[in-house]
Amino acid sequence: MRLLRALKVSLRMNDLKRYTVHIGGIVQGVGMRPHIYKTARQLGLGGWVSNQGTSIIMEIAGSKKAIREFITALLENPPSSAKISNIKIKSKHYKAYKSFSIINSSIENQFQGFIPPDTAICDECIKEIHDKMNRRYMYPFTNCISCGPRYSIIRTLPYDRANTSMSAFEMCPACRSEYENPDNRRFHAQTNCCFDCGPKLVLLDNKGRSIDGIDPVATARQLLREGKLIGIKGIGGYHLACNACDEKVIDLLRKKKRRPDRPLAIMAASLEATKLICRVTDKEEEILMSRQRPIVLLEKRFPELLPHNIAPGMNRMGVMLPYTPLHYLLFHEELQYLIMTSGNISGMPICYKDREVLEKLGNIVDFFLIHDREIFTPIDDSVVRVIDEKEMVIRNARGYSPADLQIDSDSEIMAVSAEQKSSLCLVHKGYVHSAQYMGNLYEMNAYEEYLQVIKRMRVLLGAKSKIIAHDLHTGYHSTQWAIKQPVERIPIQHHHAHMAACMGEHNLKQDVIGIIYDGTGIGTDGAIWGGEFFIGSRGKFSRVGHWKYITLQGGDSAIKEPWKSAVSYLYDMGISSEELLNSINSLKVNVIQNAIKNNVNCFKSSSIGRLFDCVSVLVTKRMHITYDAQAAIELESVIDPDVTDCYPYFIHEKKEKLVIGYEEIILGILQDMKKRKTDSYISAKFHNTVCKATIDCACRIRNRCEIGDIVLGGGVFENTYLLKNMKRGLEECGFNTYYNMKLPINDGGISFGQVVVAAEMIKEGIYVPSGSSKDYNH
Repeated sequence: MRLLRALKVSLRMNDLKRYTVHIGGIVQGVGMRPHIYKTARQLGLGGWVSNQGTSIIMEIAGSKKAIREFITALLENPPSSAKISNIKIKSKHYKAYKSFSIINSSIENQFQGFIPPDTAICDECIKEIHDKMNRRYMYPFTNCISCGPRYSIIRTLPYDRANTSMSAFEMCPACRSEYENPDNRRFHAQTNCCFDCGPKLVLLDNKGRSIDGIDPVATARQLLREGKLIGIKGIGGYHLACNACDEKVIDLLRKKKRRPDRPLAIMAASLEATKLICRVTDKEEEILMSRQRPIVLLEKRFPELLPHNIAPGMNRMGVMLPYTPLHYLLFHEELQYLIMTSGNISGMPICYKDREVLEKLGNIVDFFLIHDREIFTPIDDSVVRVIDEKEMVIRNARGYSPADLQIDSDSEIMAVSAEQKSSLCLVHKGYVHSAQYMGNLYEMNAYEEYLQVIKRMRVLLGAKSKIIAHDLHTGYHSTQWAIKQPVERIPIQHHHAHMAACMGEHNLKQDVIGIIYDGTGIGTDGAIWGGEFFIGSRGKFSRVGHWKYITLQGGDSAIKEPWKSAVSYLYDMGISSEELLNSINSLKVNVIQNAIKNNVNCFKSSSIGRLFDCVSVLVTKRMHITYDAQAAIELESVIDPDVTDCYPYFIHEKKEKLVIGYEEIILGILQDMKKRKTDSYISAKFHNTVCKATIDCACRIRNRCEIGDIVLGGGVFENTYLLKNMKRGLEECGFNTYYNMKLPINDGGISFGQVVVAAEMIKEGIYVPSGSSKDYNH
């Protein structure tokens, strides 16, 4: 509203005026030019509008009153997918125009603009594909000015058909007529197409041979009903799809995909179908039906309607609704639920190149349903959950990415993330542009695609980063890449980046208490941190508390084999592991114990993630994991929410730091196990203890430093029970509590935090980007 008032003040003086107007934000690929055209024509204004680089430029001429109404309409009622972030208006000598027009785009990019995300099919297009009288009846690539692929098909900006993969498809006369008709909702829709001129579907067997003489969609639907596995090319890559009611084919998919335990996402035919299998709150319904159409983590209904092996041992299920015309056409009265999981071998990036898919997925699927529209940028499905009726993004991808947040910095910075759940951020002209989730960089294919995304984002934004922010860990692929670049670099401590990511999202500028819980991240002392209490700002921090160090053995293998963490904790406490870990060969246990005794391949860790692993081994007997944080996720899933008890704990004071001990907690768990308390009881009691000890520690820190704002960060806070109870307990103690909502609280948000830290260090003079730098104080 301040922007609107300021612009109205400038529209004064003589009655006839002419202005040049620049608009930045998500203003391309969202119907902004047609919207401007129609509004200007309705108000009798003359001039023109054009894409310019990543933004929009226009000239408007006419009466002062009409221009004021035009600006008001533009700011208060933009197209539904648009986001105007800035507007610049400049007065010019009056010149009359006979009419208002849309003119050719220019590549000049002096004004800030954003990259439009891919958008789910709109209601109008859904009606068309089900209307037998419509020429797009059953057309699987129907779209309009308000919906369809954007980011995934853009080669370069400005967003015009020639700069997308739709350049391979010349519009037929009927589509061209719609494109040129101001009264048609496909007026200047760059992806406009139909059966006659647009992309085509083809069904292949898993050897790549075309199956001719059939309707590809109808045949694929029948094959799914019969229990076949199909690789389906979508907006940002391939899905592996099968009938979600068929337990046997789900088991087969898990075996072929090498994904024995991790929950599989499903696509439900409708909201009504979703409500039969899950409980859906009002906010969850809103998100399911939104134009982003993410996977939403929903509470299961019991007894389960669908097979148990979709999300084994979980009380939640990831569900999304159809978001392309093809998805809608695949469903049928007898086919209401599909497994729709990423088209890859577990741990690898999503497949999106047609020439590679046969090699990589041919041994998994029976058939492929593919199309000939090229995907330039692969992008997976986003994942969100709802906490206290507010959306929390877990995986930032299709529909949400690229994400754009304003930042108080003139520096051109690139942040390259960590190693897992990698992402990328570029600061350009005062905005942070956050790229999509790209997986784990220790997988070579993921790392190669990560490098490609760096190139694409630079090209699309026209950004030339002069500073790179990276993690302290020199073993990370992202750090190693950053070190090789011929620009200045700022190393950022991992957990400080988590803290700063939350501060940046919520625009917190005063000192805060940071509680950062995750699995791993190298500390300034060379140890592995992950149970941290900081006080500090965006630019610097002090470590004022942590969970007690434990000597862990085995490096990354201790993460994949949680029993090794349990051996480490029990050995440190002088407790025999043999009876407690009787499913593990005693020779293996002895090897770990001797390695700890002799300090062979050992490291100190304050990670609460490893404490969760230890407790999971003791309580749920999860000795090995097949996906990230599996042990902790399963431990949370068995919680009895009615239990309010806690275990004893002790907070030590060492060299002005508070250190939370784990010994009393583990001893309490072992005593309850001897009493044959249920797993649900012990899990709840353990979670309650972590909450209570954390809140106790936070209160003691506040007594010392008089800081009342707390930020929570790190992947451990994906634990819904922990986050909700921690937040409630802190607020009952008078704290203002914040955590990431728009960007992931896990390592997917690290790159944004790195950007925030680097920008603040430059601003405060902690780092001087002239080649010299001051120490990074902790």
